[in-house]
Amino acid sequence: MFQNQSIKFFILLVIAMVSWGFAWPSAKSIVGTEPPIVIVFWRFLATALSLVPVLILRKESIALPDKKGLLQVAIGAVLYTIYNQFFLLGLSQGLAGAGGVLVTTMNPIFTYILVHTFQRKLPSGKEFIGLLIGLTGGFLLLKIWEGDWTLLFQSGNVYFLLCAFSWAILSMNSHSTGQRMSPMVYSFYVFSIGTVLDLFLAFPYDLGGVMDNNWNFWVQLLYLSVISTTFGTTVYFYASSRLGSRTASSFIFLVPVTALLGSWIFLGEEPKLSTLLGGIFAISSVVILNRTQGKKEEVLSTEEELDVPN
Repeated sequence: MFQNQSIKFFILLVIAMVSWGFAWPSAKSIVGTEPPIVIVFWRFLATALSLVPVLILRKESIALPDKKGLLQVAIGAVLYTIYNQFFLLGLSQGLAGAGGVLVTTMNPIFTYILVHTFQRKLPSGKEFIGLLIGLTGGFLLLKIWEGDWTLLFQSGNVYFLLCAFSWAILSMNSHSTGQRMSPMVYSFYVFSIGTVLDLFLAFPYDLGGVMDNNWNFWVQLLYLSVISTTFGTTVYFYASSRLGSRTASSFIFLVPVTALLGSWIFLGEEPKLSTLLGGIFAISSVVILNRTQGKKEEVLSTEEELDVPN
């Protein structure tokens, strides 16, 4: 019976990871149809609304603990808006598969570096090796050896790096807030406040113009908000609560793989050797860093390990 339950949760985790990975080609297919901030507004609105029934079913209290909690979710909304802007700008110029690998693998490395910097801790020998491997992976993904820095902008990689960095800060914010409220409540407030913020930012544009888009736009928008974000996140938290965060977080490495695979299947983007090698190096780096910190006090929280950009 226990084994059957475990298999069910394993399957659920794989589904969640696939939904997160496929968010990259999904977003790529509609980028350029509307200004980025308009797409962000509608995505945030759909996500906030879809989280309501989840909170009701889970009987979650949406009461904020105090003013500090309100400030933290407001900061989260700003950071997530910034991330989504970079996310769409990167996809408008670059490949979804390469972006999915670069952002999802570099994010935990950036988070690790930021946490250690704020705590003023030097990495151990194994951690230094892990970071060096991660840096090598980043160089491979960015094709530094080509020496043409203008390509970083033309390929969208600068925006992807900014994505990973802004998400790393968001991960730290969600970790701090996670001590005060549940992740689902945090997400609800982040998307709700973000919707109001983005409404003002998108006001100069024609928000109603999205109604002229075809069915593919709305299918992809609903996928990004309801399936990838709400469904994928809910399934992840549900499965990880049964299997443990360590086991569940190991499945996250399926995200860059499915982003690459989905972009190949749906967009015809053939993965390049530099992307494959860079992804392998970056994933190896995260594995080393996670194993090292698992043997001593945790530097990154559960939320930081599972907080995957999509």
